[in-house]
Amino acid sequence: MDKSITVLVVEDILSARETVVNLLRALGFGSFLEAENGAVALEIIKEKTPGLIISDWNMPQMNGLGLLKAVRSRTDLPYIPFIFLTSKSEVEDVALASDGGASGYLVKPVTIKALSEVLNTVFEGGFEQDFELLKTEIHNLAAAREQARAEELLRRFELLYPAQAPRIQLEKVRMLMTLSDFTKAEEILCEILSSNTLFSKGWETMAKLQTWQGKWDQALGAVDNALSISPNNAEYFILRGSINLHKEDMHEARKNFMTALNIDRKNDQIKQDIWNAYIDMDMVDEVQRDFGSYIFSSLTCDTLNNMAVAYRRKGELARAVEIYRAALAKEPDNPKILYNAAVAYVNRKLYPKAKALLTHALGNDPGFDKAKSLLEQINNTLVPKHDEPVKIGEEA
Repeated sequence: MDKSITVLVVEDILSARETVVNLLRALGFGSFLEAENGAVALEIIKEKTPGLIISDWNMPQMNGLGLLKAVRSRTDLPYIPFIFLTSKSEVEDVALASDGGASGYLVKPVTIKALSEVLNTVFEGGFEQDFELLKTEIHNLAAAREQARAEELLRRFELLYPAQAPRIQLEKVRMLMTLSDFTKAEEILCEILSSNTLFSKGWETMAKLQTWQGKWDQALGAVDNALSISPNNAEYFILRGSINLHKEDMHEARKNFMTALNIDRKNDQIKQDIWNAYIDMDMVDEVQRDFGSYIFSSLTCDTLNNMAVAYRRKGELARAVEIYRAALAKEPDNPKILYNAAVAYVNRKLYPKAKALLTHALGNDPGFDKAKSLLEQINNTLVPKHDEPVKIGEEA
């Protein structure tokens, strides 16, 4: 174990964070980064990649599971061992998060013996790191349509780790879903679940598979099975609410989304996911009506951008501009938002405002080709020769 690595400790309670750092220091570690929630941790990771992350499970703004998913989705990052800190009541859900790439977990209050043991397990055990690398390779092969090579890699990996067969087979199912081979994916998933009926991630995947095929009632049945295993999993209630939206059952959708919010009201990621579930269905007015007062102030810049894009596509340019303003109030130098807002202004024939935003965007990102091109078009061709709004530019 290399004790010269930098350890990022993520915990919203300062005294608990200091306890973990002191225990690590006693074990010989000397370089630390600290964050009070997942959102702050992600900003830190942008500047410096840690060699280990130890994170609390339940935190405001972004909880540990949200942080884990964000870290594992970053293809530019090397594999980072990730250990959860959790209370006894959260152990079940944290154990389920192993499918998301968790390396281990510690139950509070943390002792130096327990910390030492989990560190030895994490750094000596090879499955989680190998599995994360495998998933990246499978994703790349699926994108290249090299199904046979992907299946052979999965087969060999299962021979190495037979005890992890359900998780490895589930990765094959996800690959087949990506390739739109729904029949084969469902066949394998049924085999997995027939031998392991308490595999909640399997039921969650079945719900998503049925959703992709428009089988709404079967999808609800699958997510209900997942909830029977993990009844306090907010993600499953959000999935259930999303299926209700597809069925146009707005009352049930809202009820499931409210349940997810009540499970962890401090978690802003849940709010983003609920909002985006509506936006994905182009239900921008409905989400404003049902959750505007609960969620709007907590939305990230990216979520606001998605909402504004939805209004632009509906032709409601004034509403889009209003949302872009809210996004820019949060991140005034974000080139993507500046560009998208400029497109909305161009479509409203407000060229000076569009030029100002594009100039600002290029000041922060001089290599932003889309912004350069649109600014050039405004300067050369668009200035008010046209009587109709100009339909130009796609969102960044």
